[in-house]
Parts: sequence; C-alpha cells; structure tokens
Amino acid sequence: MLEFNSMSYELLDHTADLSIRVTGRSFGEFLRNASLAMTEQIADTDRVEPSVKEVIEETGETKEEILVRLLNEILYLHETGKLVFKDIRVEVSNENKAAAELWGEKYDFAKHELALEIKAVTYHGLKIEMVNDKFTADIVFDI
Repeated sequence: MLEFNSMSYELLDHTADLSIRVTGRSFGEFLRNASLAMTEQIADTDRVEPSVKEVIEETGETKEEILVRLLNEILYLHETGKLVFKDIRVEVSNENKAAAELWGEKYDFAKHELALEIKAVTYHGLKIEMVNDKFTADIVFDI
C-alpha cells in the first residue's frame, strides 16, 4: 500500500480500466485521498505549483454518489480548464454534502507529464465500507 501526505491508496489489477483501493480515517479524508489518488494517475503532481484555486461542492443521497460526483467534477475541471492539481482539501458538512478546495495550475506540456486519460469515474462494484475503522472502497475509472 502506498502512502503519501497521509494519503492511502493501492492500485489494483483490472483488465480494461483503472481500479484503486482508497482508505481514510474520516469520510472527508477518504474523499481527499480518492481525489489525490485520481489526480496522481492523471499527471505527475511533483511539478505542479499550487497557484490556482478551484472550489466545488457536491451533494448526494449516498456516500458513493458524493464520491463519484466529486471525482467526476475534478475530471471536468481538468478537461475543460486544462488544470492539473497538486493538493485538495475536503470538508464534509453533513452526510449529504462535501466541499473541496483544489490547488493546482494550468497544464503546461513543457512542464507537466500527463500519464493516464481518465474518461469517467464509474459505479462499477462501488461500495464504501468501514474496514478496521477506516472508510474503504475500490474505485473503478474508465480509461
């Protein structure tokens, strides 16, 4: 299992898509870890300067819905705004709402190395569970 900046995730074998197991001690930490795990698959974040701030809010009836909506919104910002992100802060105000501050910069092909083109976050087999006092889920991305 990889751990960066108190983030936990593990790449899983998947035939055609990308699958990542994410954990977090709180739901907010879990969402942050999932967001950072995804952005690290998109681009090498070591060379990203946190000079641009984006703020997003997502709601949902389930934790899974909040997760998928949040990650898909980050993908949308990456695609439409040509942004790469280095850090993300997430606050969960209640069970049905999460707000995130994303820090990054405009993509510069001379500076940033893109890795994977993630098309979407899927609900395939998605279930957020408590395992050893941590929120845990396997997230499948369409690439």
